[in-house]
Amino acid sequence: MPGRLVKADDVGRELKRLLAADLADAGAGLADVGRPREARIHTARRRLKRARSLLRVFGPYLGADHARRRAALRETAAELSRTRDLDVMAATAAALADHAPAKLRPAIAEIATRLAGEAAAAHETGTPVAAVIERLRAAERETEALAAPDDGIALFETEFGRAYKAARKAMAAARTDRTEQRFHAWRKRVKHHFHLARMARGAGTSVTGRVVGELDELGDLLGAEHDHAVLAARLLDNPMLAGDGRAADRILGLIDTRRAKLQAKALKRGRRLYADRPKTARAGLSLG
Repeated sequence: MPGRLVKADDVGRELKRLLAADLADAGAGLADVGRPREARIHTARRRLKRARSLLRVFGPYLGADHARRRAALRETAAELSRTRDLDVMAATAAALADHAPAKLRPAIAEIATRLAGEAAAAHETGTPVAAVIERLRAAERETEALAAPDDGIALFETEFGRAYKAARKAMAAARTDRTEQRFHAWRKRVKHHFHLARMARGAGTSVTGRVVGELDELGDLLGAEHDHAVLAARLLDNPMLAGDGRAADRILGLIDTRRAKLQAKALKRGRRLYADRPKTARAGLSLG
């Protein structure tokens, strides 16, 4: 089953299968020239995020080599993310018009158009696709050569508990200090927790589809909050994107309002998802 553990006696072998499959899918998707470049990069980034979550599960098993492998995947992800901010700024600006007063909509539409043009140009030269494909294939070969760990259950359950605890702690920090950095840190922890929860669903655990769905939605809320913050930073650096400074100030105020609403929704959902103490949440997961 793509992206999920299946109920099996050898969980270590299953974890290795998933990691190799995600690396293979990311590389194959990038190499599919029949699809638009932007779509190929987006799909590969998603597979690579899941692979990076899986690699964290292998951490204690890999020992000192874990840091090297994580750094390699992180650098590969960075290569694929060069154009990401331009894409999301253009899309966020276009969506922002739906929440804007009529007088601001032309200025916001102009911002979206300019950023979309920059994104299109960047996609032509901004991502070294061939080099990334080779890196992914090398990582896949390295994974295939890795002996499957004997203690796959313990590895997964331990990392699942860590992921839940880290996301819960990051939520508390964001609630206390509502900065872009805190919410972005929380988002990364939630996405890691989501990937592991999705893998665990259907493998004989108590993880439900509802929880996986709500984690996904929480990640989307936090992602939208971050995308608005990125757009605001660009507008602060270049107010003339909006045509004039006064329009930029009004748009920045609109972005602040949207971010506050997204933060409130995320915190409300997070309080429900992370209500249990980490030990209680860990006890609800059992692959054995």
